[in-house]
Amino acid sequence: MSTAQILIVDEERHTRNTLGRYLKKEGFRVLEESHGLSALRRLSNRSFDLIVLDIELPGINGLELCHIIKTASNTPVVFITGKESEQDVIGGFQAGADDFVVKPFSPREVVHRISGILYRTSTQGYRPHKPGPVSPIALPRIGMDPSTRKVTVDGARMELTVKEFELLYYLAANFGMPFSRQQLIRAVWKAAFQNDTRTVDTHVKRLREKMNGASPGSGDIIQTIRGFGYGIVE
Repeated sequence: MSTAQILIVDEERHTRNTLGRYLKKEGFRVLEESHGLSALRRLSNRSFDLIVLDIELPGINGLELCHIIKTASNTPVVFITGKESEQDVIGGFQAGADDFVVKPFSPREVVHRISGILYRTSTQGYRPHKPGPVSPIALPRIGMDPSTRKVTVDGARMELTVKEFELLYYLAANFGMPFSRQQLIRAVWKAAFQNDTRTVDTHVKRLREKMNGASPGSGDIIQTIRGFGYGIVE
């Protein structure tokens, strides 16, 4: 019997109830959300051992939610969705998914898959980040709240794209640590191998421009480590 905590995020009540019932039979503790933004708020103050997501969610879609989760933590994510095209499956894995199940599904099979993922992550030293995997960040000059997508620099609001948000969040969450471009590609873009790391430079340039626009001179918060990469280290 497992005591792991599972969050199911799916707009369909039947899917949540059916899978939740089978998981509870195996001893899992289960919480449910039907909306992407409500799931983000839940994740901002609570950690889970595994998260089940549908791709099509109101508020914020499952792919974007998965990106946010994986940027801030190593919490396993399983997609359960009615989308079954090759592009959808690839998109799910590129977002950082650990598994992908297409509806209609066998609840018993999904429970076995979840158990297998939790076993592998536990034997590999998995530990969820504390507090919640998408906790707000409050640095002296930067504030970020993933649950509302609010970003401030020196108290001024900024509007960021998904990837800009994820990149800044990753750097801010790891304040004091420099990262190579390849490390940032793996962490933010979920690409294990990518020779062209110019996309990192492009996103950093755009971030600095937006930061300077909100508060002149604040773009220097993201520092360039010559010959290596970037970081928020001071």
